[in-house]
Amino acid sequence: MIADLFTRGIDIQAVNVVINFDFPKTAETYLHRVGRSGRFGHLGLAVNLITYEDRFNMYRIEQELGTEIKTIPPQIDLAEYCQ
Repeated sequence: MIADLFTRGIDIQAVNVVINFDFPKTAETYLHRVGRSGRFGHLGLAVNLITYEDRFNMYRIEQELGTEIKTIPPQIDLAEYCQ
């Protein structure tokens, strides 16, 4: 389905940061999007812009994936992402 392709994004190997402007509604879409940030053995960073209404989807995705989506720390160690 074409809409699904656009939801998942285009695969570009050099991308190491993904910004979710509109937070995904499903765990599968979330994984496809954030997985593009750390490909081929490289580290990546995913930034999620969350609205008050998105909190329910975020919580459900955290539960389904068994993970915690954390807030952006005040300091980011660039050495972790710029190797």
